[in-house]
Amino acid sequence: MSRHATVREARTAAAPQGALRVDPSICDGVGICAHLAPDLVAVDSWGYPIVRSGPLSAGRERRQAEAAIAACPRRALRITS
Repeated sequence: MSRHATVREARTAAAPQGALRVDPSICDGVGICAHLAPDLVAVDSWGYPIVRSGPLSAGRERRQAEAAIAACPRRALRITS
């Protein structure tokens, strides 16, 4: 593998990957997402999520988003591209 291929792979791995979104018509305000993705989700005074806008970075943010999506009892979260 060439040095340039290694640099290109590193850039691809660190590139932003979609954004976390919530469907407010489905969400019941349970709040699990805020516990599992504290860097991405806050809750309002009724417990409904306020999702940070902008793309997810690879690594920690992506893992938090995937954990929140998997745990959501109403399946109200998704990652958009």
